[in-house]
Amino acid sequence: MSSAHSVTARRVLTSIGLAALAGSIAQPAFAQADTTSQSGLENESANDAIIVTGSRLVASGFTAPTPVTVLGAELMQRQAVTNVADALNQIPSFRAQGSRATSGVFGNNVGAQTADLRGLGAARTLVLIDGRRVVASTVQGGSFTPGGVVDLSIIPTALVSRAEVVTGGASAAYGSDAVAGVVNIIIDDSLQGIRAQGQTEFSSRGDNEEYSLSLAGGTGFAGGRGHIVFGAEYIDSRGVRDCYMRSWCAQSYAPIQNATPGGNGGLPAVNILPNARTATASNEGLFNAGPLRGVAFDSAGNPISYPYGVYYGGGLFMSGGGTYNKNPFFEHFPLVAPLERYNLFGNMKFEVSDGIEAFLQSSFSSIKSDNLQSQTRDANLVIRSDNAYLPESVRDMMLNAGVATASFGRIGDDFGPTRAQTERETFRIVGGLKGEVGPGWRWDAYYQYGQTNYSQAISNNKINANYTRAIDAVDDGTGNIVCRATLSPDPAVRAAAAGCQPLNLFGEFQWSDAARDYAFGTATSDIKLTQHVAATNISGDLFDTWAGSVSLAVGGEYRREKVSGSTDPLSATNAFYVNNGLAVNGSLEVFEGYLETAVPLARDVNWARLLELNGAVRYTHYNTVGGVVTWKLGAVYEPTDGIRFRVTRSRDIRAPNLFELYSPVGRSQAAVRDPSTNVQSLALVLNSGNEDLREETANTFTAGVVLQPSFVPGLRFSADYYNIEVEDVITALGPQIVVNQCFTDGGEICDLITRGPAGIVSVSNPLLNLNQLKVRGIDFEAQYRINHGGLFGQGGSLILQGVATRMIDLTTVDITGTATDRAGMNGSPNGQTSGLPTWSLNAQATWEEGPVSFTTQVRYLSPGKYDVTLVGPTDAGYSPTLNNSISINDIPAETYVNLQLQFTVREDGDKRFQLYGAVNNLLDNDPPNYLPSSTGPTNAVLYDVVGRSFRVGARVTF
Repeated sequence: MSSAHSVTARRVLTSIGLAALAGSIAQPAFAQADTTSQSGLENESANDAIIVTGSRLVASGFTAPTPVTVLGAELMQRQAVTNVADALNQIPSFRAQGSRATSGVFGNNVGAQTADLRGLGAARTLVLIDGRRVVASTVQGGSFTPGGVVDLSIIPTALVSRAEVVTGGASAAYGSDAVAGVVNIIIDDSLQGIRAQGQTEFSSRGDNEEYSLSLAGGTGFAGGRGHIVFGAEYIDSRGVRDCYMRSWCAQSYAPIQNATPGGNGGLPAVNILPNARTATASNEGLFNAGPLRGVAFDSAGNPISYPYGVYYGGGLFMSGGGTYNKNPFFEHFPLVAPLERYNLFGNMKFEVSDGIEAFLQSSFSSIKSDNLQSQTRDANLVIRSDNAYLPESVRDMMLNAGVATASFGRIGDDFGPTRAQTERETFRIVGGLKGEVGPGWRWDAYYQYGQTNYSQAISNNKINANYTRAIDAVDDGTGNIVCRATLSPDPAVRAAAAGCQPLNLFGEFQWSDAARDYAFGTATSDIKLTQHVAATNISGDLFDTWAGSVSLAVGGEYRREKVSGSTDPLSATNAFYVNNGLAVNGSLEVFEGYLETAVPLARDVNWARLLELNGAVRYTHYNTVGGVVTWKLGAVYEPTDGIRFRVTRSRDIRAPNLFELYSPVGRSQAAVRDPSTNVQSLALVLNSGNEDLREETANTFTAGVVLQPSFVPGLRFSADYYNIEVEDVITALGPQIVVNQCFTDGGEICDLITRGPAGIVSVSNPLLNLNQLKVRGIDFEAQYRINHGGLFGQGGSLILQGVATRMIDLTTVDITGTATDRAGMNGSPNGQTSGLPTWSLNAQATWEEGPVSFTTQVRYLSPGKYDVTLVGPTDAGYSPTLNNSISINDIPAETYVNLQLQFTVREDGDKRFQLYGAVNNLLDNDPPNYLPSSTGPTNAVLYDVVGRSFRVGARVTF
């Protein structure tokens, strides 16, 4: 598609989508997406009591004071998703921080997909299955995916009845972690018959292939007293290889630092330019400082003059130049991580006697990923003048300059990238009883056990000490080249260097296999997470008043979680440069009890159709942080039919999880800019847990209105304001923030930084109760259904539905009192968390007639900033002489259009054969490619990195 045609088509389709939004603020799979039951809750019969997520009371979701968005199974089928997370992350209130497009660059949690409400982090969103907790399936590391959270990949989509999302604090109802909200996956435990599905997916470039098969079935037994369902799912996702598989990515935009802001023709401190190449390292080796700066080598090891491109003395990158036509920071790791996954799930319920039912639920999930990661990237190596591999002419240069050592940078493409092989197996079993005690009272009691076995091997991983010894090669006096350390007069040094093989870094492939094998190894992790939960709940009506029944729910829960891990001897001492194996060991024990009540104050009077109060309180005792109290108070007021107001105020908490408490020091890398010099360096980041962490506390306020006007049949609209303030936030500052604050304020924080001749070498980044998070915004949700005669006279319906979020604040207040608001920040700069757009909208229009269902879906992201901590030419106060000035800081709006088609070939009662297909990113929009992040030159959290892709498949039920 030509550029002009693409822009025209994009504008037309954007107009169509926004017109649908104007009528419904619509989107497909969110809220009220299940067309058979509108919201999946509101059309329940009055006799079919249900438990609404966010409350333990028997109630209708239509009258709940806490906003609940429902994602129906029908919507997930239309979108042809094979992971619940893929559907959830299209809801504007979610941030796709942990996904297959963001995890490939990191060694841990590859392929994990998590739920992150409000941009507060996945650890602050509680994930439940049928209202019960799920054992964590991720580990701590350097990725966007935090340790100790649930990977939604373990849930088979074939058995999902709906997903309920509470977009507000719910700790009083469900306990710790429900700070941002709750995602409750409801399993279809009454499935009758067999469902089978086969599907394939591929991009228009011929990659991102995925093959999936699923089978689900259910049947009654024992004369209808029992029912059993099962599900099996297999997914083979091939992913997308590295950045250079896409032309937009291969342009290699990256930040080119200007060491003298305002100099070099009036350029700012940070310049986003294409064809970024390394200025302090090359594939064949480069001296990058001092009198030898610019002396490089060709592939055979001969000295040459390094061909610098556009370079402003700012360290890591330049534009153009170099000896290699790729940016090593965008190489090897996948744009979309590959994985192989299978899930098994079973549920059985049996009526033991009148009013008592036994249930048993069990699941097993296996997720495997095997992908390449980065090569070695060194900019601070030390080469001595007597190195035996150093060409004589270069040695003479050092001697003439009077230097015994020189700083050296090298990209290890010839060594090859590291390889991460990861496997996560999660097992869960729940058994219990539930029943009735007298009229209107329900109870349940259950025990649950969950276990995750995590194993990982990072091969071809540089061993720091061995590598350092190997590159320090000297002549032993007899003409043999050996490692200097083997000649040391110190027996301890010689013993540590036993087996050392000298390594030649000058040129490419100039080393021996023995030297490579000595300098590189495999880091391993084996971690087991276990969770025991025992809980009981009872709810019902206490007594009747003039306005209705006063209801009550009480319950208690015991939970014990444990992590045990082991690693290889080298990782135990942090011997690898990055991706050391983890050996995390610790436990957590929790006792808690809660009480919740709803009190109607008025019903069917002249000033109120309904007025009801809802309150809850929970006491929780942790063996780590002690006792805490959470509470909630809410109200629903309906002055007349069709108008409902709702409000909640809650106090929520999140206790530190096992990985936050007990993780040892781990290493990762980040490009860090030193504001004092405007030099960017590739620095080690030393991440670690902290056993002295306290709990986080949050104050949450929501207020909204629900409209169902009688004069517009089929329309439902809601708007809800939310305000969440989290204190004592468990977080690490991030390497760039540490460096920035040292520059601004000085003091003890500077002790976390280690500097060398070429810039910043390392930054310590421990977890602390540091910050305050403030999130404010408004959620909109709408649905409008119109029945019509049909184009072909078969009768049908047009359904407009959608959701939107207006993000007002996403503010972090750090330990110095400095506030950074990332609302409207569409970028994800290195060393920082990503922000969220000011407006996110997702709308869809579905036409149903006879055997055909056709859906047009529009996803819109408003304009934003790349980095709110920097000042661009269109920002107030911009001056190129400022240390925080940047050449480009504006990001235009983006609109994605998806199409979905379902055609029922044959239907006979409960038997059905259906073909379906979907086109995602119909216009093949490229993401903005000048937003450098840890995942490449764009923000893969928000923008599609694949391009146009297709899903086709078939379903059969009988």
